[in-house]
Amino acid sequence: MSRMDDNILPQANTAPEDGVDRRRHARVDVRLKARYLSNDGVERPCLVVNISAGGALCRAVSPPVEKEAVVLYIDRIGRFEGKVVRAGKHTFAVDYRGRRAKSNRTADALMLALHKDPSLDHNAAPRIKQDAPAFVVYENGETQACSILDISLTGASIEIDPRPPLGAHVTLGKMAAKVVRRHEKGVGVVFSGPAKRMEEAIHQTTGALEVKEPGANIAPSFGRKGGNA
Repeated sequence: MSRMDDNILPQANTAPEDGVDRRRHARVDVRLKARYLSNDGVERPCLVVNISAGGALCRAVSPPVEKEAVVLYIDRIGRFEGKVVRAGKHTFAVDYRGRRAKSNRTADALMLALHKDPSLDHNAAPRIKQDAPAFVVYENGETQACSILDISLTGASIEIDPRPPLGAHVTLGKMAAKVVRRHEKGVGVVFSGPAKRMEEAIHQTTGALEVKEPGANIAPSFGRKGGNA
């Protein structure tokens, strides 16, 4: 890693850390597909070239300015709200340090992704790691609770049991989708109409299944003419 990178990236923590924390906040040179949402409400592609549990160094054609608040969507790692701490002609550094538990989950996701694929240089749309409640609606109107494992502009991997069959047309939250693969925890779906923004994909698909209380629909018919006593 160059000295320049050390100067650009935000420091993870200046306080003494034990061996585990030092490992968790270690910076790693990578090539991660990503997107960022800036103050103007537009999502733009970027490439993460250096990352730790507390921040990331990115390259972009038109980077955001210093001190600007951004939302960063990093392939396989997750969604992060942070602030641009340094910006250059085609680079910007984001500090997204938050709660300790969040930093630990970020480090775990990073290490898992590196273990699976050290290069992390993918041509597909960035897939954002999620752990969010959701539900699917089948063509016959039945609904089933599930959990989104990861999501991209074009599809999602969901944890669901029982698993719908391959080829099934479903609605994930408010997004029309088709089941294209099955895995150990559930299924993978592709969206019929890909989202234009990552924030839109997340917003349109996530949300817990609302369960109506038994007897909730009895009251409106009570006392109607011709109704059963």
